[in-house]
Amino acid sequence: MRLLLQRRFGPLFATQFCGAFNDNLYKNAFILMVAFEGRSFAGIAPELLINAIAALFILPFLLFSITAGECADKWDKARLTRFIKLFELGLMGVGAIALVTHQVGIILLAIFLLGCHSTFFGPIKFALLPQHLPGDVLMPANGWIEMGTFAAILLGTNLGGMLMSLGEAGRWLVAGAVLVTALAGYGFSRLIPDAPPAAPDLRFSFNPLREAWRHLAQAAQDRVVLVAMLGNSWFWFYGATFLTQFPAYTRDTLGGTEAVVTLLWTVLTLAVGVGSLMSGWLSRGRLGLSLIPLGGLGMTLLAMDLATAHGTIAAPGSYDVAGFVHTVRGLHVMADTALMGLCAGAYIVPLYVLIQARTHEAQRARMMGTTNMLNALFMVLASLLAMAMLSRGLTIPELFLWTGVLNAGVLGAMVLASPVLLQGLTSGLRRP
Repeated sequence: MRLLLQRRFGPLFATQFCGAFNDNLYKNAFILMVAFEGRSFAGIAPELLINAIAALFILPFLLFSITAGECADKWDKARLTRFIKLFELGLMGVGAIALVTHQVGIILLAIFLLGCHSTFFGPIKFALLPQHLPGDVLMPANGWIEMGTFAAILLGTNLGGMLMSLGEAGRWLVAGAVLVTALAGYGFSRLIPDAPPAAPDLRFSFNPLREAWRHLAQAAQDRVVLVAMLGNSWFWFYGATFLTQFPAYTRDTLGGTEAVVTLLWTVLTLAVGVGSLMSGWLSRGRLGLSLIPLGGLGMTLLAMDLATAHGTIAAPGSYDVAGFVHTVRGLHVMADTALMGLCAGAYIVPLYVLIQARTHEAQRARMMGTTNMLNALFMVLASLLAMAMLSRGLTIPELFLWTGVLNAGVLGAMVLASPVLLQGLTSGLRRP
């Protein structure tokens, strides 16, 4: 907790929390408006429009992550953060008006620009940590950042649902909330200490794909960094698979209502946040980088167990939350989901620390930008693979099983390529 009270970390944490909260509050409020009011745009049916919303938000990560990393290396990260948060404040002003006046086209543009805002802030936060903090607190600092991010996602998503259920008044409340949060985020950003540029003479690349390939080639010179980047992206592949399939899995396999979906999302999101925070505490002992294979092993075993936890398939709508939590299989599914989240949180934080600690300061933000681009690509691949497997007749529990098998293969490849993952944190980390 002492980290949160330090100026070199607390304002960054609060700025990140406000941004993640706003993204999910605004995005989920619009998704619910589309779903329950049947809103369409340019002839696009609501069902397709909901998927377009998710695609619009993630598209900037594919397009601009490399440029975002270059900006963070070239300019003062604290000043760049203040500019980005000021942009968010103006964007939320326009987005709030569009929400209360039902301007669907402007809302879609706002969601795309929110994705741009998150894309450009992403490399900054991870490159700032090692610039402001000593190496011995990077694990707990990253744990707090990840915990705050997932808590903000959960709060923003759930609050969006609660407020939009109030009808017209709810839209006004959402509009006010995103404006106040954006203002708070800008205020916190002004408290972040200056962070001089690491590569002020850097020239921008006009070919992001070539630049991304160049960064991956540089990462390959230190195989641990490349493994950490790909292992990080695999985390988002794994998580996207379960989060995306939970609605259909709950309805068609567990027989649960929409509220049960929200329950499982909440359990998983909270557990990842708690697992991230725990990893910082556990790293003070002897586990160190071995949290990566241990967490990955748990992810494999729990995915496989979840594939059989449902028992007999129930008819849709058979269980509300109260009924679900009083069944053996309901408790089994929730336990698997919670433990999976804890393991995933413990797995991801050391990977971020590896990238931060083993890359040169002058190119750290670009490496994080490349990682973010890979993360977005892996999430898209997760959706495409799930669609392909389900279209061939696999059930969602079978998809969970194969995801666990794939996770075991990825984890084995990571350990074989980088045996340092089995060593302690102090022996695995080194500064260039």
